[in-house]
Amino acid sequence: MDGLMILVRSGPEETGRVEEALRLAAAMLGFDELPAIVFIDDGVRCLHPQAFSDPALQDYLQATADLAGVHAVSSAKESGGDIDPTLGVNLIGMGGLVTMMEEFVAVASF
Repeated sequence: MDGLMILVRSGPEETGRVEEALRLAAAMLGFDELPAIVFIDDGVRCLHPQAFSDPALQDYLQATADLAGVHAVSSAKESGGDIDPTLGVNLIGMGGLVTMMEEFVAVASF
């Protein structure tokens, strides 16, 4: 598979970095490119309900989830909160993440 994987490692309090990741995903969707977006480490907290004070970030996340899907490393269950069920997050293990990364031309980490 060609394209870009977006790896979100920053938590929701790092608004600038997370916003860049979500805007990049939205821009790619606007050009009919389907990025893979994976949340890992502190980034998993971005998947909690009301994680962002800015509703535009939640809208970017929901649009990306609806059109391209979002993934989280399976330890997401241990992130200290519930993942928003409306996002339809696909939980993957570290092995699955490595396999996904091999399929993409580039990986951008935020």
